[in-house]
Amino acid sequence: MQIAFEAKRFFESGTGFGTYSRTLVRDLADHFPQNRYFLYAPESERNLSMASRAHSLEVDRVVSHESVRVVFPPDKAKLYWKLIGARKALREHQIDLYHGLTQQIPRSIRGVQIPKILTMHDLIYRRYPEFCKGENLEKLDSQLHSACTVSDKIVAVSESTKSDLVGLFGIESTKIDVIYSACDGRYWQKAPVEKRLLVRERYRLPPKYLLYVGSMSERKNLISTVKALAVLSEKDRIPLVVIGARTAYTAKIIEWTARNGLDKWLKFAKGVTTEDLPAIYQGAEIFLYPSLYEGFGMPVLEAITSGVPVVTSDTSAMPEAGGPSTRLVEPRDEGDIAKAIREISTDLELKRKMIEDGRSHALGLRSDVVTEKMMSLYFSEIKKSRRT
Repeated sequence: MQIAFEAKRFFESGTGFGTYSRTLVRDLADHFPQNRYFLYAPESERNLSMASRAHSLEVDRVVSHESVRVVFPPDKAKLYWKLIGARKALREHQIDLYHGLTQQIPRSIRGVQIPKILTMHDLIYRRYPEFCKGENLEKLDSQLHSACTVSDKIVAVSESTKSDLVGLFGIESTKIDVIYSACDGRYWQKAPVEKRLLVRERYRLPPKYLLYVGSMSERKNLISTVKALAVLSEKDRIPLVVIGARTAYTAKIIEWTARNGLDKWLKFAKGVTTEDLPAIYQGAEIFLYPSLYEGFGMPVLEAITSGVPVVTSDTSAMPEAGGPSTRLVEPRDEGDIAKAIREISTDLELKRKMIEDGRSHALGLRSDVVTEKMMSLYFSEIKKSRRT
């Protein structure tokens, strides 16, 4: 089988879209190496070497597979795939199926008679337009709706996203399959004590800490976690370690923390590598993720896979990512978050059960389970197209 992928975020993004793209293609190549996987890169090799340097190790882990081939457009041809290139490449590579990994289907292939799969991650701009300032929301709406219409099948990364697609876009539910994301297999591996001590020293982490991992945008609502520390008495308070890309919103968090005398309870860990992140998760007392909206919530899955109890929002897809063991809170209620921290940190039996049940939930989202579902969908769509 010859499968092609739109690979813009594969190279250029360190956020959820990029992680999803790299993880899925790598897992498909690991579990189904008999197929050929073509990554249609968005820019020339020279430009991409600069764009992807921040996560080059993750890119290399995928493209080093014998079954994976990266296809570059001509130099300086930014609209190549969108206008003409994809159609030409599909014929040249004898592609059986095209998968748009990040909510896009190129215009040039919309009339090509091969199955087209589209992964839809979220409709944040519809639910929270106030967090999408500076974007042309009408244009985005038209592009996403069009991509959904021309695709043969849509993969939603959660039931929450599927519900949004049905309710907000009017898409037939039968056209949508929910296939959850898998997280990197490294989160299943217990880090040796020596590794955890080395990582703690490298990033100057406190002996006990709460953990947040994710971008520091307003939608992620990190401020509620910081405010929860203020609600806790000093004897119940545990330092919060924050890992993620800083934004203008970060300054507001730092200002609020300083104004309320909580500076020593907040630690921003800088330069954390993907190789060290599993050990940092495993060393945490509790993982906190009070986001207002997520299409899935990968850090929640990474945390439960790492054996850490999770406190997250009772909204959108977070309950799906965390499963029944996760403590759900109203994300803007710092009192609710503080209560959850206090109860989990003082009740060892509760903590043990949350860890055990979390790992059980994560078993159903392992890479072999996810890729088997995705490959079954590919086969089904190819078989269907050959009958018509």
